[in-house]
Amino acid sequence: MTHFDDLTECDYFGQEHAHALRAVGWLDVDEAFRTGPTDSHSFAKLKELLIDPWQPMVFGGVHECELCQFDPPHSHANLFVPHGSLIFVCPEMIAHYIAAHHYRPPDEFWNAVTACPDTRTMQYKKLLLESGGRTLVPKPG
Repeated sequence: MTHFDDLTECDYFGQEHAHALRAVGWLDVDEAFRTGPTDSHSFAKLKELLIDPWQPMVFGGVHECELCQFDPPHSHANLFVPHGSLIFVCPEMIAHYIAAHHYRPPDEFWNAVTACPDTRTMQYKKLLLESGGRTLVPKPG
């Protein structure tokens, strides 16, 4: 998987979207990452948002956890968490990184997660657009 430092612009989905996207949880075995405790309520909310998250584009293949020694889990989706004038984007694997490897995402991300509506609602889609996500939504026609 591609590595991004937390809270940096994320051009994984194309340079035209990078200005609105901030990376969280794009970990790599060769890069240090912040660890620490996580609030169980925030983690539960993150897991709710990861149920069928909105995907602006589809990528082929899956990502396996590079931090696990044996039998790593794998995933393929990403989560977009709109917040103010930006959108945090993290790999679906973030829940595993937190639970198994004690990764601690930035507080700004947790604030966005706890305030984020269900990703399958119109409220979420409106917030996504208001937070800079217009370029992520394909134009009709």
